[in-house]
Amino acid sequence: MVKFNHFFIKAVKDVLSFETMKLALMTGIPIMTLWIGVGWLFWEPVTALTSQVLTWIPFSIIKANGAFVIAFFLWFLAVMVSYSFMVSFFNALFYRFVEKPLFEFVNVVLVLILSVGWSLAIIFNWESIYAQIGRLLVLLPFDTVDQAISYLLAIYLFYNLFVITLYITVFFFREPFLLSLKELHYPDTVCESASGVSGVYALLVRDGALFALFMVAVLPLLFIPVANFLAIVFLWTWLYKESAFMGVCSLCCGDYEKESYKEHRLVIWVAAFVASLLNFIPVLAFLTPFFVMALYFHWIMHEKSRS
Repeated sequence: MVKFNHFFIKAVKDVLSFETMKLALMTGIPIMTLWIGVGWLFWEPVTALTSQVLTWIPFSIIKANGAFVIAFFLWFLAVMVSYSFMVSFFNALFYRFVEKPLFEFVNVVLVLILSVGWSLAIIFNWESIYAQIGRLLVLLPFDTVDQAISYLLAIYLFYNLFVITLYITVFFFREPFLLSLKELHYPDTVCESASGVSGVYALLVRDGALFALFMVAVLPLLFIPVANFLAIVFLWTWLYKESAFMGVCSLCCGDYEKESYKEHRLVIWVAAFVASLLNFIPVLAFLTPFFVMALYFHWIMHEKSRS
């Protein structure tokens, strides 16, 4: 965990650069559009699956925790609408008073401020909000509640499919991104590639397949407060931790170094955990695969400089 905050700041600066932001948008927008189209085509069978999951959960739990699910959905809408409003009305001011290299940084900070602001607004007014949502859930018949929650669960499934597709795409084209970071930060450092590159892609396929399986398996946990958050974070962290680390290491370190760095399990888990939190904000999720690889890259290069 030595100087992790140093690696974190370096990785943040890298992903907020104009070139990385442009690459992330060029990658993320088409993939998100693809899954929106797939979702539209297969919406009925997927919502039928999520409705079946609801039959496993006692109705009292659905009503009690449905309020949390709906509140989260309202929070997401509030953040996105507020961000769109700010950009629409004040974008000209941003361009006029903010230097171009900082423009992307200001946008990300704006999303974070709005996210935290709306979170605090919901927390401080939770009793009133929960009471209003509770009345709505009591008034609605079971089929309506069931349908509303099943729709949100379907969105969760399609969003996770977007997350894994984006990650796999960036993984396959990671070399130019990492080489650009090396030329920028460590031009004099010699990188030795590890053997068994095909094994890295086999690991990626294994993790992707298990991720798709587990994201369905944890659906019942989404109705348990705290457990739902932990389940989602663990899923995303587990997805990135090994394959992303091995993917970076396959380009930046030899076999001996790779085995040595694998012993630092806590660093690997923490880096994947921190990166996975970006997925909670869809706008920032475009940056998650780049961020986790940048984190591993800077840590690995630091370790190489010590040896």
